[in-house]
Amino acid sequence: MKALKILLVLLFVFVSCQKEKHSIDINQLNGYWEIVQAQNPYGKNVIYSINTQVDYFEMKDSLGFRKKLKPDLSGNYKTTKALEEFKIITENDSLKLHYKTPYDAWKETILSLNDSLMLVKNDKDFLYTYKRFEPINITE
Repeated sequence: MKALKILLVLLFVFVSCQKEKHSIDINQLNGYWEIVQAQNPYGKNVIYSINTQVDYFEMKDSLGFRKKLKPDLSGNYKTTKALEEFKIITENDSLKLHYKTPYDAWKETILSLNDSLMLVKNDKDFLYTYKRFEPINITE
């Protein structure tokens, strides 16, 4: 009986000391992001040292969009016509972006997000690392 009580106390301590879930400030998503690395589910990494496009995220409340932009050396952006709208939903203690375009629908899970880095996993288990984009302006 005493062993059972000790086991229950240890179980309670173990469960109560579980690692606390990281909270994500979704407002950090707004802005310009460039992909740094992509990893497929088989472990192959692709490192992007130079990007000709950046992703611009804008969201308000639980709705938003992502748009591909091409920065130029003067600090301006040329926009593409592609616009991917998303809805932010919490599923299974994870923050997910549900995308929908006229051609497709998919989900991405935000694993980590702060003011300088973002880690995203899509529904095909591709892992993407983004860094906050800092434009190069040669006119200054």
